[in-house]
Amino acid sequence: MQTNRQFVFQGLFWKGAFFIAILVAFRGQGDTPTKIEDKTLHQLIQIAPGLYSGAEPDGEAAFARLAELGIKTVVSVDGIQPNVALAKQHRLRYVHIPIGYDGIDEEAGHTFARLAKDAEGPLYIHCHHGVHRGPAAAAITAIAAGLLSNEEGTALLKQAGTSPNYAGLWRDVAAYQVPDAGVALPELQEVATSSSLAVAMASLDRAFDELKALRQTGWQVSPEHPDVVPEQQALLVREGLQESARTQGDSYDDAFGKAMREAIAQARGLEEALRNKKLSRANAHLKTLAASCTPCHKQYRN
Repeated sequence: MQTNRQFVFQGLFWKGAFFIAILVAFRGQGDTPTKIEDKTLHQLIQIAPGLYSGAEPDGEAAFARLAELGIKTVVSVDGIQPNVALAKQHRLRYVHIPIGYDGIDEEAGHTFARLAKDAEGPLYIHCHHGVHRGPAAAAITAIAAGLLSNEEGTALLKQAGTSPNYAGLWRDVAAYQVPDAGVALPELQEVATSSSLAVAMASLDRAFDELKALRQTGWQVSPEHPDVVPEQQALLVREGLQESARTQGDSYDDAFGKAMREAIAQARGLEEALRNKKLSRANAHLKTLAASCTPCHKQYRN
C-alpha cells in the first residue's frame, strides 16, 4: 500500500498502468469507498477516484450516465453477454470477466490484475445487481492496483452489502495476492467466449458434489473443511441454476425453461430446509434435485 497520498485527484484520465499509478499517488489519506445515491446507476460506489462498482447499466440513460461520469471502460463480471453495441454508442469500452458466486479463481484474479494494469480508466465494474460479485471483483482490481489493502477490500464488501453466505467471495478478496511481475496475464475480452451451459454450470457441479458429501455425514460440517457449510452450498446451487437459466435460457427450448424452474424450486426448498435444520426435508429435496439432473444434462449439457 502507498503511504504518501497527500495529493488531490483532479479528474484527468490516463490509460493503463500510468492511470492506476496516478490514482494511487493522488488518493487522499482519508479516502474511503463512498456509496453514491444515483437514480440511474443502482448500488453505485466510488471506491477510489476513477474506480466505481455498481449494478448492470440498464438502457440508454444508464450508459449516458456512465459517460457523464467520465467512465472509459465498463467491466461486466456477470454471465450474460454485455450490451457492447450500446456501450460503443457512448464511446465506452466493454471488458467481460464472468465469475460465479463461489469465488474468484486464479485465472479471473490474474485477469483483474491485467485490467488494473492495462485498461483505460476510469473504470465501472458491475455484476447483475451490484451487491455481491461486482464489489468483490472491484475489490480485487483495487488490491491489484494498490488502491486498497486486502482488509480494506473486505470492508468494501461489507459496505456494499455482500452476503456473508457467499463465503468464497469474502475468502478470495481477503487472500488475494497480486501476481508476480513475470506471470503472463490473460488478454482482456470484450465478450468472454466461455459462456456455454457446460461452463456456466461448472461451479454449480462442485457445490452439488459438496452437498452430496455433506448428506453422507448427516449434514455435519467437517473439521477439515469448516468453510463448506450445507446452507451455503445449497445457496450456491440455487444461484448457479438461476444464473444458468437467466444467461442460457434463450438458447434452449421451453422444456429447458420448465426443467430449470423446477430445479430452482427444489434448490430453494433444500436451502430453506437446511437453514431451518429440517434434515429429512433437506434429504428429500436433494434426492429430487439429483434425479432431475441426469435427463437434463443428457439432453442439454453433455
